[in-house]
Amino acid sequence: MRQYSNGDPLRVHVDAHGCPVAFNWHGGTYRVATVEDVRETRLDWWSSNGEVRRRYYVVTTQQELICEIYQDLTTGQWFVGRLYD
Repeated sequence: MRQYSNGDPLRVHVDAHGCPVAFNWHGGTYRVATVEDVRETRLDWWSSNGEVRRRYYVVTTQQELICEIYQDLTTGQWFVGRLYD
């Protein structure tokens, strides 16, 4: 597994419900074959820097890449959090 502790930015295409269907990352386009898991977290709610809200998706692409991507719910930006071997 490779983890991106600060997230690695990507551009995501979503369906009408906001669920990822494809993403562009490091010059490649990856189409989502399945969404394995979805969860939403609230981090650092106690911090003076403010709360971090994210929605995580574990996806398998048509190219058989398994990864965790997430959306920062405050900014709307998307990131890769983890790649699984």
